[in-house]
Amino acid sequence: MADILLFIKKFQLGTRISEALTDQNMSVKFAEGERLGLSQINDDTKLVILDLDDSVFQTVAFIAGIRNMNKTMKIAGYMKVIHKETYDRLKAAGCDIILPKSSFVKNIHSLIS
Repeated sequence: MADILLFIKKFQLGTRISEALTDQNMSVKFAEGERLGLSQINDDTKLVILDLDDSVFQTVAFIAGIRNMNKTMKIAGYMKVIHKETYDRLKAAGCDIILPKSSFVKNIHSLIS
């Protein structure tokens, strides 16, 4: 089982995030599609990382669905540009951390501490 589940479709950034997490001895898995990815969340999942620029992953329903599956895990996401309205909506849905895409990999260690 993976400690961290990535909902990231962009290969290059996903690889950079995965490498940074495995350097911290974390077990990482890429979610395989929206529905199948949700089925990979379990009680052992500690962190879910979302590409919030992806229209599927930034919906309130998707994030709330993840939150309802495991109330103790962190949900973190990144966006190219963070707008207050979107930030507030995603936080209310259950996303714990929302960071700018440009600083996400640099701050990855803070997500797992």
